[in-house]
Amino acid sequence: MMDERRTAKGGTYSFRRGEPVEFAYFDPPRPAAGTRSVGIALDTLRLRMDGLDDTLADALVERYGPYAETSPVADPSALVVRFAREARDYFIEPPKSAEFNPVWLAVEGARVRFLGYRLAGWFDTEARRGEILLGRGTFEPELRALENFIRCAVAWCAAERGGALVHAAGVVRNGKAYLFYGESGAGKSTLSAVNTRGRVVSDDLSLVLPRPGGGLDLVGSPFRGTYEEGEPVLGRFPLAAGFRIVKDVKPEVRAAPRAVAFGQLVGNLTFVAEAFRERPDLFASIEAAFAGVPLLHLHFKKDDSYWDAIDAAGL
Repeated sequence: MMDERRTAKGGTYSFRRGEPVEFAYFDPPRPAAGTRSVGIALDTLRLRMDGLDDTLADALVERYGPYAETSPVADPSALVVRFAREARDYFIEPPKSAEFNPVWLAVEGARVRFLGYRLAGWFDTEARRGEILLGRGTFEPELRALENFIRCAVAWCAAERGGALVHAAGVVRNGKAYLFYGESGAGKSTLSAVNTRGRVVSDDLSLVLPRPGGGLDLVGSPFRGTYEEGEPVLGRFPLAAGFRIVKDVKPEVRAAPRAVAFGQLVGNLTFVAEAFRERPDLFASIEAAFAGVPLLHLHFKKDDSYWDAIDAAGL
């Protein structure tokens, strides 16, 4: 790894590629790339990006579709992130052969520093502001670089509210929502693809937010993964259960010790779980939020007979 140096307020400091840059790196002012603002509205959770040029603003509006706001609503709870372009290609040197997708985070209270191939940024969930610096390199498309940051910010904003962005498929059926989670390859995309009885919100990342009066809701979001069938699902739906999914020859819902089941859920809290040591309050908040949600194991085969097993379990 190679150290680099940059002048900041008359001084110098170093950072290593592959580690989030220090906050001082953002001190020298960079001109905004443009004058456009685009908001992303996920029910009550909002993020706004200022300083966009026309090309990038239009691309974001197309990418986020019904969740995008071209004239963002004035919401004091929104996380407002300033965008600028940086006079460098990459913060993490791209691989020579196999592609991977590194995201490096550093957490200091409510402030999170973020680093990807061509994007360095930070956000503060208490101050509700942040900054993005986007490099010039072409290895990682602009929208992918931005989406990684956006997903991370949404995950943290949700966690601060007692919700979560879960590495899970989310499906709505008969007015109720269900999470199906597991590591990559567990079958989230398969389970979503064979579904014929519910509306798939995502086969990859599912946003849950606390419901006024108690409980959790699955909230429509643009993070649909590889699932492209049907229209995006808007609105919020009461979360009835969460399932650690297991491929099998027979559909069946099985009980699991609560500590085991919750631990498996925690392992799928993308961008946030690794920071629970620094933020045990977030862990406690998420544990309390899911306290009333049944967490079980779902064995399933490659058809949607798993709904029969869920119905048989009274969920």
